[in-house]
Amino acid sequence: MSNMKRRYTTAAAMMMVMGLCASASAAFDENLNDYTLDTIVVEADAVKNKFGDTITEQSYYRTGGDVKVITREEIEKRHYTDVTEAIKRIPGVTFQNCGYRGGEYGYNSFNNSMSINGDSRVIILVDGRRIDNSTSTRFGSTTNGGTRTMADLNQVISVEAVDKIEVIKGPGASVYGADATGGVINIITRKGGQENKGSIDLATGSWHKHIYNLSYSGSAGNDGSWHYFVSANRNMASNSKYKDGVTGNNYTYEGTNYKEEGVNLRVDKDFNEKQNLKIWYDHQNGKDGYPITARNYKYWSQEGWDQTLDNKYNGVPKKDNPGYRNFFSLDALCGSYNSYKSNDVDVTFTFDKDNGMDSFIRVYNQNHHYWGRDIIPAWEKGWGFPDNPNFKDFMATQGPFDMSPTSVRDEKNRGVQLQYGKSVGVNDLLASLTYDKAKTYTRSYKRADKVWKTAIVERDSILGFVQDKVHINDKWDLTPAIRYSHYGTFDNTSEDGSASSVNNSSSSTITPTINTQYAFDDTMSAYFGWTKVYRPVKAGDLSLQDNKLWNGMKLEDEKGDVWTFGLRKDISDKTSLAVHYDWTNMSNAVTSYSVMTKIVNNVPQYENRAVNAKETKKSFNITADHKFDEHWNLGLSYTHMKDKWKAKNGMDFDPDISLDKNSNVNALINSYRPANYYSANLSYENGRWYTGLLANLYSGCDTSLYTSSSFLVFDWNLNYEVNKDLTAYITVNNLTNEAYENTALYTYGPGAAPQPGRCIMVGMKYSF
Repeated sequence: MSNMKRRYTTAAAMMMVMGLCASASAAFDENLNDYTLDTIVVEADAVKNKFGDTITEQSYYRTGGDVKVITREEIEKRHYTDVTEAIKRIPGVTFQNCGYRGGEYGYNSFNNSMSINGDSRVIILVDGRRIDNSTSTRFGSTTNGGTRTMADLNQVISVEAVDKIEVIKGPGASVYGADATGGVINIITRKGGQENKGSIDLATGSWHKHIYNLSYSGSAGNDGSWHYFVSANRNMASNSKYKDGVTGNNYTYEGTNYKEEGVNLRVDKDFNEKQNLKIWYDHQNGKDGYPITARNYKYWSQEGWDQTLDNKYNGVPKKDNPGYRNFFSLDALCGSYNSYKSNDVDVTFTFDKDNGMDSFIRVYNQNHHYWGRDIIPAWEKGWGFPDNPNFKDFMATQGPFDMSPTSVRDEKNRGVQLQYGKSVGVNDLLASLTYDKAKTYTRSYKRADKVWKTAIVERDSILGFVQDKVHINDKWDLTPAIRYSHYGTFDNTSEDGSASSVNNSSSSTITPTINTQYAFDDTMSAYFGWTKVYRPVKAGDLSLQDNKLWNGMKLEDEKGDVWTFGLRKDISDKTSLAVHYDWTNMSNAVTSYSVMTKIVNNVPQYENRAVNAKETKKSFNITADHKFDEHWNLGLSYTHMKDKWKAKNGMDFDPDISLDKNSNVNALINSYRPANYYSANLSYENGRWYTGLLANLYSGCDTSLYTSSSFLVFDWNLNYEVNKDLTAYITVNNLTNEAYENTALYTYGPGAAPQPGRCIMVGMKYSF
């Protein structure tokens, strides 16, 4: 297998070199032949500005930067089933997840996150509106223990309601906030056009996976000034299968079943060319299985189970008990689950438009509800080995199980935003102010008292910015800006009803930023950006117990600087090249580390603590595109990233950064993800036929964590237009049934978080 992996790596490297010598692509945006911009269809040559940027309804916020746009046409041709699947092809965007959709909210057994150029401080937006909640504990209650990305992309909105997805690398736009260090995912929703039309999209395939999508849109009123879009969707599957990287065999991943549904409605009233009212409503709900980990089949036997159980009860640490993760099979077999339900409303009145800038007032209300149950509270010896014939009989004596949730989280977020833009000569002035009120209710069931107890965390925030996009000349734009961030105190109501505020949790700061781009000629442009970073810590960071902190020091908000550089070059009318580089220097970041806490007999003693430290992150990616002819297109990319943490505040980091020191971020952060990402995106279109092949190569994986040092994964799809109203298609994810992972946890060993195996879907889309 190792020889095969080396051949994969060599082939990918040769492919990249050949592609870069022959061609390249700054765009990396597919299907720009026919493009809808706010219900107006424009030609391909009109969707790029003089700097080579793809224009969208939101592009007036940006100056330079590496921005990729996924269009509605691409979504439909590639048949992406969710937002994650759509953006995973973007160079620099990486995912680390556990191989299934569910997961225990507020607890990260794996680094369940998305990052851009290696930084998970990523902001998610819908139509330019932030959807995060400043009091959320959904992805870990503390900054040092959880991902920085405060949203699950697949639970934000159905891909059926998405018109475009902007992926902005780095903090390339002032409007998105001082904490968008890694970048921004901006989802632009679909708006009804003049023509009344609808579609039904049905697909079925592997693992009893079924997808149902329905949409209808159009206009109303005597003058056609009312526009509407409505969609409904359902996505469901039973337990997936995967190929185990240790044994090479295929297995069923127990507990990975799911069922998710959604409804989206958008109504627009165009009063004139400059005034518009938008009413948007989105509902999502789902119930996802929660298996925690896959089994370690080297110990999946009666003998292995007994040995692992003896180790557990004799106090052997999990990391020294390699079969330990097999106990989680009991959770999966008994139906552990997590559920969610969200209802979001956004009402926006645009009262003026000037040179591409919208002036508007927006009110929004987000209600997100999460609950779940871990069915087995403890692993008792009486359960026995699950493959033992007596197991089902024993399990039956324990049921029926109480499926009611043991914990519930309600996250509420509401606010108002005012934005005003005015063009004055060569200056495009844009200002915005947002007041946001966030609240999280955490309800837990107290078995001893048989009652529910509720704790509440509240926080108000005010976020604003003023920017001036200066058109210095026909070739040069310069955009300086200042951002204001005010976060109120964390106001707590404990389970006993007493109210309090977390001391020193209120903060206000002003952060500057500057972005510029320059067009050397029609074929070449460059951009540069610098920003001050400010990111408040979570509520849990400010209430950690002293024994979890270094010398009892409270964690402080994250601060630093980010520099972004980029260059685009059209080598010919068929080929282009883009290079992007990020350098992040955090003077005050939050993490966990093994630090010296005392000296005993002249020997330093190190313990895991939540700390403020220095972080340096460097990332680089290069993209290339080549149009062979009117039918064939090829996109290539390479991404590399690396982090390094240093001590501050007089602390001493543990010099031993081996992986068995689980808390040492310098050992983990670069080992828990592949060091290199290669991608090739090949498409062919001719008449009624369209096909696309996406190849992703992950290399530089630590084999003490992963089952291999590299993974090569293919996704393929084929469309055939039966007639103007009917399209038949097939999609295959993980075409070669590769055994691979994109995250790991040292405690449970390689292969604990496998990605799904080959999944084949066939479908039909009917338009009417």
